[in-house]
Amino acid sequence: RMARLTGKGWGRGFGLVEQVLGADSVLNQSNSVFGCIFYTLQLLLGCLRERWASTLLVLSSLLSLIGSVYLAWILFFVLYDLCIVCITTYAINVGLMLLSFQEVSEPKAKKQ
Repeated sequence: RMARLTGKGWGRGFGLVEQVLGADSVLNQSNSVFGCIFYTLQLLLGCLRERWASTLLVLSSLLSLIGSVYLAWILFFVLYDLCIVCITTYAINVGLMLLSFQEVSEPKAKKQ
């Protein structure tokens, strides 16, 4: 019970990987590892001007919003805490979603 209250279990694998795959799973990484991978992929995909990259950006941004809602719920209603870094991250994910949706919905200019 104490580990749950301190957030120790939620900081790795979103608190889910250990329950499903076990503590020794290669996927049971710190949440920050997943964040670094996600934002690196966002950066790399954002440099591409292909339609598939824009679509993948929207889909990955949607996934990040689902993760943000999940983590915000844990932060506020399970841990009863407030974290400005976490809230800023959630806001950045909303911004990325809006930008990626704008990119995919804009008509592409014809090549000359």
